Amino acid sequence: MGKNTAIQKIEALRRADGTPRRVLYAEDQTTSRLVTAAMLRRMGFDVDAVEDGELALERARHENYDVILLDIEMPVMDGVTAARSIRADLEHCKGTPILALSAFLADSTEHSKWRDAFDSALPKPANSNELLAAMQRALRHKDTQILTQDSKPAVSASELAETLRGALSIGAWKRLVATAAEEMRQLTFTMGAGFEAGEPETIAHCATGLKGLGLNFGAVSVAQIAQQLRMDPKATLLPLLLAEISAWEKQI
Repeated sequence: MGKNTAIQKIEALRRADGTPRRVLYAEDQTTSRLVTAAMLRRMGFDVDAVEDGELALERARHENYDVILLDIEMPVMDGVTAARSIRADLEHCKGTPILALSAFLADSTEHSKWRDAFDSALPKPANSNELLAAMQRALRHKDTQILTQDSKPAVSASELAETLRGALSIGAWKRLVATAAEEMRQLTFTMGAGFEAGEPETIAHCATGLKGLGLNFGAVSVAQIAQQLRMDPKATLLPLLLAEISAWEKQI
């Protein structure tokens, strides 16, 4: 990479006013924390690096960040708990991308347990190219507010899917897709039970989960129908939703 190209990439990562983007990074392993923080700083980011999820939650409570990067396995408070707490409790972080770093990314069973808490994930350890690509994608989505605009539920969903697809082997990706499809179906069935029981909160919760899965895996039609169900719940949409889930799974 030439010097001018490197400068252009760093400039592209900055805010519109030219100031550095801020990153909150939590990792309990000292070496990994130092190395990854150094890579982020070389990319031009202003980095706050902490040792566990509890410290990350406390920093996020009082500071504004452009991206939050969390290791999954940490003492005191793990990354999943921290991410969910940030999402639930901190209004100013609602549109902040939260990325997961995990050594277990290829394990579809483990990944399915915490996928809902993060916008994207990358393997641990991540090399500089993987890290840079993930940060660029996260910032594009933050700048265009793709994940927070209800009027655009499926814009660039394929880009989010590529984050996961590029990090996994073909076999691992297919297993992950199968797990995601099954989770989509279970949410649909639970939503059906919610319609029968007259439980709008169950319907809304499941629709939100389906939209997130659709965005994360590039299932555009699934995300669109889930958004419809959030805005105007109709049980008649459930058969169509199941059909779209099956069609998406067969295309992978």
